[in-house]
Amino acid sequence: MSDRKAMQVSMLGGCSLAYGGSTLDGKSVRSRQIWTLLEYLITYRFRCVAQEELIDLLYMEEKIKTPLSALKTLIHRARAELSSLGIMDGKEMIQKCTGGYRWNPDIPLEIDTERFEELVKKASLYEFDGENQLRLRLEAIDLYKGDFLPDAAGDIWAMSITAYYRFLYMDLVHSVLAALIERDMYEDVISVAGKALSIDPYDESLYVNLILALINTNQAQAARTRYEKMMKLFYSELGVTPSKELQALYKKLLESDNGVETDLDVIKSQMKEMDGAKGAFFCEYAFFKDVYRLEARSAAREGGCVHICLISISGKDGRPPAQKVRNEAMRKLSECIRKSLRRGDVYSRYSISQFVILLPLTSYENGKAVLERIKHRFRRDYPRLPVSVTYSLQEVEAI
Repeated sequence: MSDRKAMQVSMLGGCSLAYGGSTLDGKSVRSRQIWTLLEYLITYRFRCVAQEELIDLLYMEEKIKTPLSALKTLIHRARAELSSLGIMDGKEMIQKCTGGYRWNPDIPLEIDTERFEELVKKASLYEFDGENQLRLRLEAIDLYKGDFLPDAAGDIWAMSITAYYRFLYMDLVHSVLAALIERDMYEDVISVAGKALSIDPYDESLYVNLILALINTNQAQAARTRYEKMMKLFYSELGVTPSKELQALYKKLLESDNGVETDLDVIKSQMKEMDGAKGAFFCEYAFFKDVYRLEARSAAREGGCVHICLISISGKDGRPPAQKVRNEAMRKLSECIRKSLRRGDVYSRYSISQFVILLPLTSYENGKAVLERIKHRFRRDYPRLPVSVTYSLQEVEAI
């Protein structure tokens, strides 16, 4: 058996078995139960798995009168699929053992999870050899095609294993990104961070590194697109606002967006709004703060009156609304604000349930009337939304 070629087993990002020119994967074997059986037996291949354990694994949520018979039938089907690989008869691959079944431990296997761990451990030995350490870590990252057995992600038995490999991978990613940025290898940062975000789209530090790398490779539009997608995701899924670090990075993005240009017509065309833009101007909070400071300076110079408004939503009972309700209400409220204000007015999202508005050349009474108009429009257009709209209004202090 030791001279036999090893069977290739992939478990990261999906399960497949390959030997010679033959492959078993989700396309060739569509039975989820067969895959659960194979995945479990290979994962715990160094022990005999009791029949009762397999029955609990495979039929816990099903009412089967003869589970033992169903298990034997499934074993037979799995063996038939394994035989098609040509390594040996399927009966030899899934063996009967005392009170259960086991994967034949004599079959040589090359498993991507084991190779991944091996690379991680080997890289840790090169503490004083940064280049070799980075090379091995990049190789490990390339091997990680996705989480451990994603089709089994909801199965209790796989959860801790999934978490273990995810932790190893993300720890590796953060170490590698730091090393790449230190070497100004921004194209590699884009590749590594982009892949990691497809696995964990809620890791804010990945966005920081990715956007920074896009800025440093003169890809301002791609950086802005990433930032805007992240904002929508964080607001709608997590109900959180971006960190100060990300907001500062967004300001840097705005500052880096322009190359050298001598034609004013080109600059004007870049600044021109899309056709049909009506109502108030919505912007990111980082930009809103700059507009606020500009208006405060203008008020000091010209003696004008500027007001800042905070408009919020809450549940009818005063408690925060459910996430789905809140997200819908904030979308609808944003539309009401945009339609109720002048084209020269500016507003931004301040938090998961609040907008902040700047009203230049407006008295307190007129500002209050504007906010009442927004409330009225919201109640009129969306009477069934179970939320309340409140607001506060203050004059901007001249600076």
